[in-house]
Parts: sequence; structure tokens; C-alpha cells
Amino acid sequence: MIKKILMGLAALFFILVGGLILIMGYVFNNPESVFTAFHSVTDKFMQGQKYEEPGEFFLQGISEVSLNARRVDMVVRTHSGTTLKVLLHGKVPRFEPGPFIVQMAEKDVLRVDFQEPLASNWIQMNVNGEEFTQESDSKLTADIYLPQSYKGKILIKTEEGNVTLRLPEDLFYETDLQSVSGKVTNNLKQKPTSEILPSEVGHIKIQTQSGAIVVENDN
Repeated sequence: MIKKILMGLAALFFILVGGLILIMGYVFNNPESVFTAFHSVTDKFMQGQKYEEPGEFFLQGISEVSLNARRVDMVVRTHSGTTLKVLLHGKVPRFEPGPFIVQMAEKDVLRVDFQEPLASNWIQMNVNGEEFTQESDSKLTADIYLPQSYKGKILIKTEEGNVTLRLPEDLFYETDLQSVSGKVTNNLKQKPTSEILPSEVGHIKIQTQSGAIVVENDN
């Protein structure tokens, strides 16, 4: 009885090995077919779905606001309310529901991070020396609304994400724009006046690695 069981297991082992050899042979001899099947599966797997995530933050007692992202684009405007409002929107992979807005407060500093899905990068496969990469179409943009009454420090940082700052011409902000390799464009025009007090001037600093910076009037 034991001998029959061992012989059955041995036969099953050889069948599995033989099947594996046949599969590997097909893969190495027909990489195009494998790539086509891989692309079909990963295209549905990596396809993004519509996503929106709002956020609202009180700024009472906050002297500095830090907004941070890696690849997320930021579009910054002002509004007449008293709170900082954000709307993160775009596409994310179907299996990553979020949230992607992370808030941290320490003493008088508010830090808001806009994260991105881990699977928003790529899937890679190598068959018979040929490489295939499938990248997700997920992409997020953060619409940010700053209170016009807030005159504390605002620091905006990204790595690859672009930053667009749109300000009304009748409000005054001191801007500091820095990018390592991204293009910086400043088309902001403000109405001249001689009666502006230092307490009425906002302070916005933008830093990116490769992301572009655009500053313009909000019409």
C-alpha cells in the first residue's frame, strides 16, 4: 500500500515537472503571446477609477501651513472663508481606496501631506531577456483654497508635482519660488498701493525638485 502511494506521488511529481517544462518552453518560444496576455490582464488591473477626497482644516492658532506631495500636482487659490479647504481628485487603482490626505499638527504648525497610491507606479516583467512594463494611469491633483484672511507662512513642497498658484490682484503676497530643475513662471500682477501694512501681506514659499511652478492672477 505504501509502495503504491509513493509511486503515485512520484508520478504526480513527474507530471508537474513535465507541465512546468512545457509551460516554460512555450513562454521562451512565444514571448509576444505572453506579453499580449500580460498587457490585457494588467491593463484592466492597473486602470484607474475616478476618485475625490475633500478636506477642511481650521487655522486658528496656526502660524505656518506646510503642504507636501511627491507627484501630486497642486492648484492653489484663495477664498473668502476662514478655513483651509482641499479637494484631492483624479484617478486611483481600483484596489486602493484611500484616504490619501494626511494631516499632522504640532504646536502652531499644520502639515498636510498629499500621498499617492502605492500601485500608481508600474508592474514589470522579464521574459526571455525581453522586458515589459505596464504603468498605471492613476493621477491625482490637489485643489487648495487658502483663506484670504490668513497671513501666516505657507510652504508648498513637491518633488515631481507641478504647482500652480493663482492669486487675486487686490491681495498682496510675498512669494519665494524655488525649483531645482523645473520651469518657474511668474506672471502675477498686483495693484500698486502705498497703504499696505506688513500685517496685511501673506507669505508663500514654493519648492519643487523637477515640477514646474506657475504663478498667475486668479480671474
